[in-house]
Amino acid sequence: MQQGRVAAADKFTSETRWGVMSTVLVVEDSRSQRECISHQLRCSGLNVIQASDGVEALDKVERNYPDLVLLDIVMPRMDGYGVCRLIKANPETRNIPIVFLTGKGQQLALFSRAIDRAEAYVSKPWQPRELLATIKKVLLNANIKFDRASADAWTEYGILNLSTIELYQSRADAWTKYSAQIIKLYDSSLAAFEQALAIEPSHSTANKYRNRVQTIRAILMKQLEKSKPCKVCDYYYGKDGINCAVHPGGRPQELCRDWEFN
Repeated sequence: MQQGRVAAADKFTSETRWGVMSTVLVVEDSRSQRECISHQLRCSGLNVIQASDGVEALDKVERNYPDLVLLDIVMPRMDGYGVCRLIKANPETRNIPIVFLTGKGQQLALFSRAIDRAEAYVSKPWQPRELLATIKKVLLNANIKFDRASADAWTEYGILNLSTIELYQSRADAWTKYSAQIIKLYDSSLAAFEQALAIEPSHSTANKYRNRVQTIRAILMKQLEKSKPCKVCDYYYGKDGINCAVHPGGRPQELCRDWEFN
């Protein structure tokens, strides 16, 4: 993580300018729309990386620190509002500008808190000129920098991760479909509380939540260890009715190396 923060610091201290191969992360679950948008942006001199849903988007943001995120709202696993809240709450990514791309313009008022955190939005069906002009404006006005976050900021980010976990766990298929993501969110929250305590060792809220997360995570890992992990898909199968995410119907007719080796 330290290397990522150093890379982010180098990236965020440089000016972001249109035409200097700024990197845009395009997050869209429709492959055809994602490829179309990506083609338009590349033809306009931008470097493009892609994500097909909210979970993949968060991973790409942490790995690549893009100059801008073009974010669809209605997506599987995690919607755009959840992605936006986590990006803007994370002290390491909060200054990355976000442009919402959505066909649900009539619902924007219902999500004003998430919209307020984004820099702009473009409605579908988008017009190429409007889309490019909006991205250009946001990039030119972006003030992307790497600054030292407070213990309170890290604590708030950790708590937001825990709130996101609650949304996942409220689903009936939480552990058969989202176990890997839930564990990752617990790890992210724990890392956030550790960061807060590194800055302010006496921070009572961070200490309380860190201890709670450590206890809960240890219990969950013991429960998950009762089922064998699938090394291919990072989900679990076998016992207690938990199925393989790749082969939910059971052992496939063709050779599946994970079934054979576990």
